[in-house]
Amino acid sequence: MDIQTKTDIIHQKIYDFLLYIYPLLTKYPKYEKFSLQTATRNAILEMLQEVIKWDKTATKSHLYTVDTALQESKELLRLAHDLEYSAMNARHYGESCRKLKEIGVMLGEMIEEVKTRK
Repeated sequence: MDIQTKTDIIHQKIYDFLLYIYPLLTKYPKYEKFSLQTATRNAILEMLQEVIKWDKTATKSHLYTVDTALQESKELLRLAHDLEYSAMNARHYGESCRKLKEIGVMLGEMIEEVKTRK
């Protein structure tokens, strides 16, 4: 699979994850609206934005930024789960982790491929 195809697939997977997570984020407690809810949404949106930048520029630092935002997203979702927010119950948390892991595996493959291309 070529790098452009992988980029397109990751782009779509992140977008699909946004569609999955947005309704859940709106169910966070109201007092989290401007903190955990916003931070989580922004981290996932940053992943999408950086993939778009990578697609346009082929600057590998964008892939590293996607990876950082991915890790941040995982930690924020874990926090919501550990705080026992009903929107991030075991089922939703497990599904979110599965989706993010899938993105992470593909992203890792892309980073390795780009590193070896030099």
